[in-house]
Amino acid sequence: PTDTVRDEYRHFLMPSAKPIRGGYAGFWELAFLQGGVGIGDFASISGGFTVMPTVAMRSQFGFLQPKLTIYDDPAFALAAGLNLIRLTSDNTFAHLFGDLTYAAPGGSRYSALVFYKVASSTALGSNTSLVTVNVVPYGSFIFSYAGGLGAAVGFDTPLGTAAPNVRFVSELWNLDISAPNKLGIIGALRLESEQFSSDFGPMYFALPLVAPVANFVWRF
Repeated sequence: PTDTVRDEYRHFLMPSAKPIRGGYAGFWELAFLQGGVGIGDFASISGGFTVMPTVAMRSQFGFLQPKLTIYDDPAFALAAGLNLIRLTSDNTFAHLFGDLTYAAPGGSRYSALVFYKVASSTALGSNTSLVTVNVVPYGSFIFSYAGGLGAAVGFDTPLGTAAPNVRFVSELWNLDISAPNKLGIIGALRLESEQFSSDFGPMYFALPLVAPVANFVWRF
């Protein structure tokens, strides 16, 4: 089919408000195993865990994300959910989020997401903005996560009749809206088939970090 959104539950990292229909399994950056399943057309749960070779289990990353799609029609969808993140066993975060997605007639999609940090625990305690991520045995890095309220926007669109199975996908993240410079930007091309999709592109996060990204997903 032409101009059909097959991974409608997500953009790249960012969830859309659409539910997971069926299930999926995949890996991000060849080291982050992930999967998800839909329950009816309203409940979705996804999660993942890194399998970085030679890295201690306490230094692996993970996430768990249940989501409820409250409203869903061909044009608009609205969802709410909970996001749990593990950045090594020393750093865990919990966020509540709300998500609105608009699907345009030509196949383009636009999402806006707002999230709020409701709980956190770090290596330095829960009353500090500094997060130390120690990836044993390779070393550590530190970043600041002071605010509670963040936002993201996502966009994807088919490249047209010349490449009906290729989409451009982009996301803009701000982990703390009180600090506009704390941005994350992702841009990628997605190659889709009926059951498989692969994404390739660059990402930038204000750690600073610039790196290529790749994502592979199989749907069932």
